[in-house]
Amino acid sequence: ITTSKIYLYISKTKRPTAHNPNPSQPLPPSPKPITRRLILPAVALLSLSPSVRLMDPNPSSELVDNKVNLEIESSDTQPIKRRRKRKSMVWDHFTTETTTSGTTKAFCKHCNKSYAYMSGGKASGTSHLKRHIELGICDKCPNTNLITQRKDETASCPPPKKRQRRCNVAMDQDGCNHEMAKMIIMHGYPLHMVEHSGFSSFVKTLRPQFGMPRFDTVHGDCVGMFLSEKQKLSEFIGEIPGGVSLSVDLWLSKQSVGYAFVSGHFVDKDWNLSSRLLNVVVVACPDSDVALNQPLAACLSEWKLEGKVSSLTVSQSQVNKTCVDNLRGFLCFKNQHVLNGQLLMGECYARLISSMAQEALAAEEVQGPVKKVRDSVKYVLTNDACGEKFEEVKRLFPASAPYKDLVIDNIGRWDTSYKMLLVAYEHRQVFTCLETCYPGYKISISNEEWRKIESFCLCLKVLFEACEVLIMPKRLTANTFYDVMTKLQLELSRIAMGEEELGNVVSSLRERFDLYWRGCFLVVAVAVVLDPRFKMQHVKETFTESYGEDAEQWIKTVTDALHDLYQNYSEHNLLDSYVVDHGFAETEVVQEPHFQQDMPQDANTDEISPQSEQTTESSHQHETQPKVEKQQNVSEEYQDHTSFMDDVLLEEGSTLVTVGDSFSDFDIEISEMKPELDQYLDDCLVLKSEDFDVLSWWRLNSNNYPTLSKMAADLLSIPFSTVSPESVFDTEVKQVDSYRTSLPRGTLEALLCTKDWLKNQTL
Repeated sequence: ITTSKIYLYISKTKRPTAHNPNPSQPLPPSPKPITRRLILPAVALLSLSPSVRLMDPNPSSELVDNKVNLEIESSDTQPIKRRRKRKSMVWDHFTTETTTSGTTKAFCKHCNKSYAYMSGGKASGTSHLKRHIELGICDKCPNTNLITQRKDETASCPPPKKRQRRCNVAMDQDGCNHEMAKMIIMHGYPLHMVEHSGFSSFVKTLRPQFGMPRFDTVHGDCVGMFLSEKQKLSEFIGEIPGGVSLSVDLWLSKQSVGYAFVSGHFVDKDWNLSSRLLNVVVVACPDSDVALNQPLAACLSEWKLEGKVSSLTVSQSQVNKTCVDNLRGFLCFKNQHVLNGQLLMGECYARLISSMAQEALAAEEVQGPVKKVRDSVKYVLTNDACGEKFEEVKRLFPASAPYKDLVIDNIGRWDTSYKMLLVAYEHRQVFTCLETCYPGYKISISNEEWRKIESFCLCLKVLFEACEVLIMPKRLTANTFYDVMTKLQLELSRIAMGEEELGNVVSSLRERFDLYWRGCFLVVAVAVVLDPRFKMQHVKETFTESYGEDAEQWIKTVTDALHDLYQNYSEHNLLDSYVVDHGFAETEVVQEPHFQQDMPQDANTDEISPQSEQTTESSHQHETQPKVEKQQNVSEEYQDHTSFMDDVLLEEGSTLVTVGDSFSDFDIEISEMKPELDQYLDDCLVLKSEDFDVLSWWRLNSNNYPTLSKMAADLLSIPFSTVSPESVFDTEVKQVDSYRTSLPRGTLEALLCTKDWLKNQTL
């Protein structure tokens, strides 16, 4: 220590004494501390006292707040200050210089512009220097984006790996089992996947503490989830303002048994259109005349929908006509709002269009040209040399719009056949030239065959546009289909009148659709009347365009059906309110079914509506005047139930009272409510807009039109398709795979129904 130097830093502040020789002037402010550096020998360190005082030559001041700092410096090694390495990219473009005033400035190497960098020991940073280069302020810098490029290169480098910490979170075994059951249901995985060694090893690697559940445990969790969601759905349906429309889709299997998928469509309490899969029932004999009676009976009983069914839509691809007629009588016995079965839809709209397209593709007039086009497309796409020659020839025939790529159709989807023919027709000149340019291509398509392909594409285009409304992700109300169906009917008629080569094909399609139209036009017509943007005005305009002089009879049929349906709803609403107001319990009301029947051999029919022309196909093809027949072909099981609403009896105590004898005020109230329909029809039309929601309008006006709002909820929710949007163009019947057919019936229903409920995500 004796060879070291000791630096003594003494900080002292001079403060004037209390004596002020000039009282008129205030005392000066306290001066800043003065720091002095004294070099003392090392031995003097031992004699320093804790408080060090120095004599000041000025006797009028004293030192206060003295601070003593000692610094020991070895004589052998001098202190070396390491300068921090500059890492910023700006120093490739700037240099620093210290000015005479002691401040440091940064000078640009390109334009020599100076910026403040350090002043009084405080750095100004480099952001303003970066802006000088990046923003192009320096007009002499050759690469203004150099810093940005380096920044991007730095950002593109992967970040350093952080050390992961193990978190000791307690594992919820029951929660994991629940999520596994949910995963199996949502994605259709087999229940036995928990026993697969690969899956078990994978899960064990993820979480060694997890105990893989057994098959029985997973099965129980899935069934438990089904029962829980079923209870929620039952409460959800119990709160809806109207009824439920049912749809039945029949799937087949390799075991020659069928599976009936029964779905419910309704307007929920928030007036949103909803759809749920209610039951999956095994049908032993799918081709039986009563194949669907048992599935529907089970659905009505299980979900307590007796008397609440508004309509029924059946996929008629595998269901015969007698089965549909039996369902008509069955629903008339169970429900009163179906107008003797007139609101029962006989066939799925999507399956109808698919069967029409399939029938057209199999027609003899076009079968040969279609096969030649299909073979030509397959040859070009599968032969590399021919494909190259095809592209070379294509360049010789430039088109106003780019050519579409050739595609091979899928026999199971008719829309792919339409697209294949449409694209091939655009390349007709290329195919014709290819016959002479490429020796291996020996398929000759004549000009006449190309004309048939052109006409056939126009026909398929009409069917394709009629199905586009079904592939929309949003569920559509029934009024949407009115314009689609009327347009399809007019287009088919127009093509049939002007087509010569394929006249028979188009006429067959038109007759097929006219038969379907007679069975469902009342539903779509009344539904479009309940759209406040159109009402009866739109029906009159379209019927006049379609039927000319006969339009008045069709319009009258819709008007009569609308008033009859309104009368039906008014009676039920008043009956319910009368029972509540007069203290009758719901079980005390005995209501007989309201439906009519005629034996098939009875030729006496009343000309009321075109709706009932579903029993004789010959009359459908040649009849030009609309007619309505009473309900026929009713199942023998319900032939004894032929009484009407006038036979309703109410029991009060021990006295039986008929509606006509004691409820004179009931008829008065009905007559008072009839103007509600007239008021709605007389009101002004709502302005048309793209974002108009007809259900929202009825929700807001339900107090003004209480009876009509219930009609709207029931009719607007009627489905016209029993298939999903991705299956609209399918021509093959859906089949249940072998794995699902091996499951017990209850397990299969639980898995499929719960999957649909979880998919909707509204419960």
